[in-house]
Amino acid sequence: MSKSIEDYLKGIYTLKKKKEYSNKNLAEYLNISPASVSEMIKKLVNEGYLIIEKKKVKLTEKGNNFALDIIRKHRVWEVFLFEKLGYDKEEVHKEAEILEHVTSNRLLQKLEKFLFYPKECPHGSPIFYDLENFDEANVIRLSEVEEDDEIVILSVEDNIDLYDYLRDLNINLKEQYIVEKKDPFDGPIYLKSEENNKKIVAFNAAAMIEVYKKNKDLEEIDYE
Repeated sequence: MSKSIEDYLKGIYTLKKKKEYSNKNLAEYLNISPASVSEMIKKLVNEGYLIIEKKKVKLTEKGNNFALDIIRKHRVWEVFLFEKLGYDKEEVHKEAEILEHVTSNRLLQKLEKFLFYPKECPHGSPIFYDLENFDEANVIRLSEVEEDDEIVILSVEDNIDLYDYLRDLNINLKEQYIVEKKDPFDGPIYLKSEENNKKIVAFNAAAMIEVYKKNKDLEEIDYE
């Protein structure tokens, strides 16, 4: 994905979160002309990142996920710059704006592990999810799930052995699963992804993993 598209999606997501979205405000946010915004909006609609309903721009699930991904990269880099390189809080944003566009998912995962999976950036913004839009009652331990629950991996405890265990299982933060089976008497938990990839997680490990249990009456989580 091009840097331009990433900036647009991030800008649209950010302004809609603040309830300040308009093409004019987006142009000011990106420091470009309103005419350029109109042309890019058409392109993003054609490529499935946006839809227009009643003359209002709305991110699709695809667009929303890309916006969240670039924001996640930005905030993780801010943590790294602040905690490991000694940047001031006021300095990290500008550097992270550059780094977010050249960060592969593999590099992001290694960076998060190196930082022990930080939950927020130096400015206090959440990294993986904006939990104010979640029902916090649905944030539970993986060990507490029930069969057929749909879950999202949120965070893990700071434990080197656990990191190695999850790496061997190829389980990563932000991934979504369905709980296929849960053995009794503190037995393992069987997870299945949309791609039908299956994971078996030991109960003791599951007790150290925080997940978001999706509401079954909703097709998807509304991140906006």
